[in-house]
Amino acid sequence: MSYFVPSKQVEFDHIIEGFRSKTLPSNEWTHEAHLIAGLWHVANFDYEEALLRMRDNIKTYNEASGGQNTDSSGYHESITVFWVWLLNEFWKRNSTDKQSFEQVCNAFLKSKYCDRAAAFTFYTREKLFSREARLTFVEPDMQAFNFDIL
Repeated sequence: MSYFVPSKQVEFDHIIEGFRSKTLPSNEWTHEAHLIAGLWHVANFDYEEALLRMRDNIKTYNEASGGQNTDSSGYHESITVFWVWLLNEFWKRNSTDKQSFEQVCNAFLKSKYCDRAAAFTFYTREKLFSREARLTFVEPDMQAFNFDIL
């Protein structure tokens, strides 16, 4: 499996700053861009603050780029909680004083943890794609979050 890995610091900055300022072109708001922005948040804030900021930033980014946050599209609470949790766990286990954000981020993007289907280790499709899971956080229905089983 091949994953997107930004090749230069400029690309990381472009994605992170574009997301935070709501100027990133919507065609560049990919799965990988979500993960880069999320990892930046867990690298710079504690878990709870990172989650709060990602919730707000995703919702406002969606609206600023012409999207909507409804009960059937746009922001998805359970998916956001899952990815911020996973990114936070990866960051705690893999960041060191000797590694830059870019090095840890590239390692994540090259890893199995980047797989967009990772949440299905914990959720059935029916549960994760339910209206309830989009609007509020729902606990996994297959097994509790556990980084070590991914």
